[in-house]
Amino acid sequence: MKTRRTLLYASAAVCIFIIGMTFTEQMLAPPYWLKSLIKAAMILLILGGGCAVSGKNLRELTGFAPLHPEKRLIIPALCVIPAVLLGFWLLRGQLDLPAIRQNLMQKEQLTKANCLFVFAYIAAVNSLLEEALFRGMLFQAFADSGKQRSGWIFAPLAFAVYHIGIVDSWLSLPMLLLCILLLWGAGAFLQWICVRFASLKASWLVHACANLAINAVGILLIFFCEP
Repeated sequence: MKTRRTLLYASAAVCIFIIGMTFTEQMLAPPYWLKSLIKAAMILLILGGGCAVSGKNLRELTGFAPLHPEKRLIIPALCVIPAVLLGFWLLRGQLDLPAIRQNLMQKEQLTKANCLFVFAYIAAVNSLLEEALFRGMLFQAFADSGKQRSGWIFAPLAFAVYHIGIVDSWLSLPMLLLCILLLWGAGAFLQWICVRFASLKASWLVHACANLAINAVGILLIFFCEP
């Protein structure tokens, strides 16, 4: 019964989180620092509620277990960086790069002075929050309820839909659908890493490396793509 309650709670909480963050992104459009505070507060509240419902502590809820052996993660983690950069290069003709740059500098209020700090936060902290929510609490709730196959579909899909709220204004409809598919694949890959190494730390490391590559693109747009 407790596992069922935890699954219902995790699924509902993640859906509310996605709706809340999409509303924040599209309607309120706050600067990045405020949006980050809202996101962090929501995720921490959800995780706290998950601990209360499941009776687990935070490490148990999210699967933040010791990582052994770490060396086996080096190759997949590093391979993510050129893969992301290659994907950007292949899709560059379909992306509205001036609009992305304008979004970063005006809506998100990133500047040459603060963008490096923001990108470091995204790589280290933001990736951990997302992993704890999607690969940690949500997928683990499915697994504990004997519905791991459903978790492999729903958790990456929730991860994809959440991120679409950030980029939907940059893409045409075909590219939007492709982006959802690619994000689902990325979420499934991160989930596989998490399960394969039996620790959230593994998917966090790979996610952080992917964010480093994405941030490198952002740095190029801000520093070297002057209008």
